[in-house]
Amino acid sequence: MTRKKIYFLINSLGAGGAERVVSNLATNLSWTHDITIITLKEDRFFDLPENVKHLPLSRAKNNLVMVALIPWFYFQLRRLLPEYDNGVSFLEISNFLHIFIRKDAIISFRIHIDFFRGFVGSVYRLLIKLLYPKAGKIIVNSEENRYDLAEFLHISIDRIVTLYNPISMAEIEQKRKESAEDWILEKTKGKKVFVTTGRLEWQKHHEIIIWAFQRLYWSGEHDFIWLVIGDGVERNRLEKMVSESWLQENIIFLGTQRNVFKYLNVADYFLYASEIEWFPNVLIEAMACNLPIITSDFKSGARECVLGEYNKNLKIEKYPYHWSNWVLLELNDFEEGFVKVYKSITKVKQNKSGFERFETGMVSERWLELFR
Repeated sequence: MTRKKIYFLINSLGAGGAERVVSNLATNLSWTHDITIITLKEDRFFDLPENVKHLPLSRAKNNLVMVALIPWFYFQLRRLLPEYDNGVSFLEISNFLHIFIRKDAIISFRIHIDFFRGFVGSVYRLLIKLLYPKAGKIIVNSEENRYDLAEFLHISIDRIVTLYNPISMAEIEQKRKESAEDWILEKTKGKKVFVTTGRLEWQKHHEIIIWAFQRLYWSGEHDFIWLVIGDGVERNRLEKMVSESWLQENIIFLGTQRNVFKYLNVADYFLYASEIEWFPNVLIEAMACNLPIITSDFKSGARECVLGEYNKNLKIEKYPYHWSNWVLLELNDFEEGFVKVYKSITKVKQNKSGFERFETGMVSERWLELFR
């Protein structure tokens, strides 16, 4: 096989889902191709092997500076990209630049269009509607996103390809061997242990889970622990809610962790109350750890993970909706639904059905087909 020069263009390598996807793909493809990750900002959270080159175009640390430097990025990328055989961009600013520079640009749209709200969101929606139809190929990470984006852009669904986020079972198994801290093991002993991972942002609705646990606590249920892994703008507000709810002994904020799997290993159930997602990497990772999962029925990817496939014609008449891959709850009635599930918690199962779709080797092979 001829080694090709392939680039991944992304805003940064910070601690996000798209950034993790790029890191995983670059690592896997670097065995057979020369891989460069080009970032607009300098920050980097994920480790990369030595044979993957990281090329930051600026020392910018925040998004405002990054936006101000768009003209600089444009001229830098016009000079750099012709040196490569092919590549793909991730996240909107990088995608917009990529489309302006390459007529056959391959772009990856990682979030559902409904995420963009308010004034800034309306600007993004307009730019997406104007520019994305000009891309050579659009990659999305769920079938649900594929159907909805094609409808929004008024383009043929054949121009959009679903490629799932890659998850490495070998890496997960290695990281699961690391033990959680002794105080965590002591704290969780004999308890029902729930865990949630991800950014602490508005769309994740951690506050709804706090309300649900508060209701259980007041009803006399005290033998639970909820581990909250992640950080973000909502953390201070959420910690204050926990303090005011007298749940400090039951809810533990662990912040951002490089190895989330040692905590998933301790947990009995994965809990999620998101309103909208890029794609639920965290659900796939929990599935890999054989954790039964209780999640809201969000766009996009919840049903695709939980049901093993996406059926756009499926109508769910009643929640909680039990399936072989966990339980779906209605977000608007999450508190009530979770209380019902909690009272028969042993019925929540996990059989890992369909996980092979997300395994790094299979996903990476499909990505390679784009570059041939």
